[in-house]
Amino acid sequence: MSLEKFTHVFPAMVTPINEDGTFNYEVAKKHADWMIDNGIGGIGVLMASGEYQSITLEQHKEYVNEMVPYIKKRGASVIVGASRERVADVVELMNNAYKAGADAAMVLPSFYYHQSQSEIIDHYTYINDHSDLDIMVYNNPNVTSGITTETMKELYKLPHVKIVKDASMVIDVMTDYIFEAEKADDVAVLCGCDYLLYQAYATGAIGWISMTANICPKLSAEFHKAMIVEKDYQKGLELYKKLYPVVNMTERFPKPTQAVKYILEEVYGFAEGISLRPRRGLSDEEKKLVIEWSNIEELSKTNDN
Repeated sequence: MSLEKFTHVFPAMVTPINEDGTFNYEVAKKHADWMIDNGIGGIGVLMASGEYQSITLEQHKEYVNEMVPYIKKRGASVIVGASRERVADVVELMNNAYKAGADAAMVLPSFYYHQSQSEIIDHYTYINDHSDLDIMVYNNPNVTSGITTETMKELYKLPHVKIVKDASMVIDVMTDYIFEAEKADDVAVLCGCDYLLYQAYATGAIGWISMTANICPKLSAEFHKAMIVEKDYQKGLELYKKLYPVVNMTERFPKPTQAVKYILEEVYGFAEGISLRPRRGLSDEEKKLVIEWSNIEELSKTNDN
């Protein structure tokens, strides 16, 4: 079944960046290794928390060409963020990711021009027809046009649409997507809203695109295993309760990328470096709040360092 490679927790991996704006591949690979060694089976590269919006097409391709083959050699699946306003750029990034060995591309509808539902269908049909890479349709009405259930049913018919990431933060939207996917052929939904994690898995999501797994990989992998493999929903609920302070922080703190990078540096010793403009670093007060809010010092004891 082609969906097996997507039945994982996919940390939306942050991108380590040096002071001069170059990528720190040594740290990126160490972080990826650490997550995989703690049970993670898939990694999201250059998603929103990876700051794809702030790099050029050439930088995107450079990073993908270095990191995707490395992660694949470790046995993990890879989804690459490939959203761009210009559809030709989306296709260019997807085709490069395909050649690098990625399993799918995460693609939003247009995020400046708000498309109608018929334009959303045309958007995904175009990229489906111009790339051989599988597609993860990304529903996030906070940044672009929301995708209706009726539109999603049409998108499920496209040969390369295999998975959906729902970040609507509305459980009935995600539930509709999941139930319609179950009627379709070889397509499924991944949770894209950390604090609706338990509800999504209990309803039928097969995986999770997760900022939290950057910093809690072992607990995240254990939760996935409890819900998907063991079908032990009580065990899953107890693990979700442990994860909840972090998922609450990553969804509600206004600077989640900076917060994750700070935790990786402060708690785990990964030299993540800077965040690209327009993002700015955390204040001392924000740093204190992130550590306290997430309960990360206690949760970090569960990971293998």
